[in-house]
Parts: sequence; C-alpha cells; structure tokens
Amino acid sequence: MVSAERSSGGHRRYSRRMLARAVRARELFDEGHNLAATQRIVDLEDQLGAARDEITGLRQQLDLLDDHARAGK
Repeated sequence: MVSAERSSGGHRRYSRRMLARAVRARELFDEGHNLAATQRIVDLEDQLGAARDEITGLRQQLDLLDDHARAGK
C-alpha cells in the first residue's frame, strides 16, 4: 500500500502522498475494513482524484478553445 524510497544513507523516505495514503488506510482500518477492502478503497479514491484532475484540465482546455473561437468571430 505504501512503499518507501531509500536515501543514499539507506533511510526510508516517504512522500507526502504516501503519508496521506497511510493516514487514510489507518482511518479505514479504524472503521473496521480489512486490508483488502482498505487497499481497494484507497486505490479507487486515488483513481477518482486522478479522473477529477483530468476533467479539470480538459475543461480548462475547452474553455481556452471556446475563448479562441469567440475571439475569431
């Protein structure tokens, strides 16, 4: 679920994203979910977040295209 990078000195290094995933996993465990369910929920939440980011980017591109089309008339 969360894997650490290693520093040149061999220390584990976690990104903010990995730490947020660990916190979310802890919350789900505390709610009574098992490991498999927790993993699935966290993965689906990540996918949903990525999809929302993509939609936002596509909407911004569409707005720019609309602006250019209106300016050309």
